[in-house]
Amino acid sequence: MNKHFFSVAVTFVLLLGFAVNAWAQPRLTASNQQYMEVRSSQTQTFGNAFQIQITLEGNNRNYPNWSLGTILNQPITNSEGKTLPYGKIKLKLSAVNGTTFQQIGSGTTAVPLSAPGNTALLINSSNYALKNDNSQFYTQIIFTVDVILEGGSYLDALKTWQAYSINLAFTLLDNRGAEISRSSATNGIQIRPDGSYTTPASYGIQVQNDAKSGLLELKTMNDYVNGASVTYTNGLTVTAATPYAIQVRSSSANFSAGSKTLPVSIVNLQLSAATGSSSITVPLAETAQTVGQGGSTTSSAVSYKYHIRYFTKANDSRLINAVPDTYSGILIYEIIPQ
Repeated sequence: MNKHFFSVAVTFVLLLGFAVNAWAQPRLTASNQQYMEVRSSQTQTFGNAFQIQITLEGNNRNYPNWSLGTILNQPITNSEGKTLPYGKIKLKLSAVNGTTFQQIGSGTTAVPLSAPGNTALLINSSNYALKNDNSQFYTQIIFTVDVILEGGSYLDALKTWQAYSINLAFTLLDNRGAEISRSSATNGIQIRPDGSYTTPASYGIQVQNDAKSGLLELKTMNDYVNGASVTYTNGLTVTAATPYAIQVRSSSANFSAGSKTLPVSIVNLQLSAATGSSSITVPLAETAQTVGQGGSTTSSAVSYKYHIRYFTKANDSRLINAVPDTYSGILIYEIIPQ
C-alpha cells in the first residue's frame, strides 16, 4: 500500500513541474495565410504568405536578446517531382503588431532561405525583450511574413498546375541560440502554365582549334630573360543573348611533370576581344577570375570571338630554377550570364 502511494506521488510531482515549465516559456505559433500564384518571369512579392505569433504568459518573465529563425523542412517540390530552387526565395517580415521593428533593431531585411535543415535568421538578437513584469501576465507579438520569389527565365521550365509545397519551421531562440519554441506551416506556390514567361536564353563557350591544347615553349635563354609568349587568334568563341562575363580557372594550383611541379601563376593570360581594344590580363590561378565581359540583350544568341595570349614574365626565378621538362595542366573557361 505504501509503495503504491509513493509511486502516485512521484508521478504527480513530475507532471506539475512539466506544466509550470511549459507555461513559463514563450510559445511560437506559425500559420499560412495567402496562397501564392506566379504568372510571369518577373520577381514577385507575396504579401502575408505566413504569420508568426509569439505569446508569453506568466508574471515576472524575461527573455532578452531573443532571435527568430526559419528552417526549410524539406526541398520545395510538387507532385510531378519538379523542384523549385530554395535559393530563389527570400522571406521578409513586413509588419509587426505588439512592438516595432525600430524597438527590435532588426527584421526588415529580406533573408534568403538556407538549404533544408539549416536556420536563416529573420531577427538576430532583438533589442526588445520578451517580458512580463509583476503586474503583467500576457504579452503577444504578431509578425506578417512576405515571400519574395526571384524572377528569371528558369521559371519557364517549372510552370505547372501542380503547386509547389513550401514547408517552413519558424523557431524562437534565446540569447544563447538555444531553441525555445518551434512551429511549422506549409503554403503552396503555383507557377501557372497560362502565365507569360521568358524563354531561357542560350549560352555557349568554346575553345577553338589549336587553342584547345595550348603550348607555351621556353626554348632559348632569351625566353627566360625576356619572357615567352604565344597567341591564339580567335581562340575563344562565346555565344549569348544577354550580357555575360567570362571566367577562367586552373583545375589545380600547379602545373606538373611527373613528381615535379610549377605554380600555375608563372603563366599569365591576356584575353582580348577580336573586335575592339578591350583586354584583361591575369596570372593563372586555381580561383576563378573574370577575364572578359560583353554582350547585350538580343532576341537571339550572338557569337563573340576573343584572342587568347599566354606569356611568362621576364627573369622569373621560378622558371630559371625549374628542372626542364614538359609541364601540363588544365584550364577551364566559363560563361556567366549577367
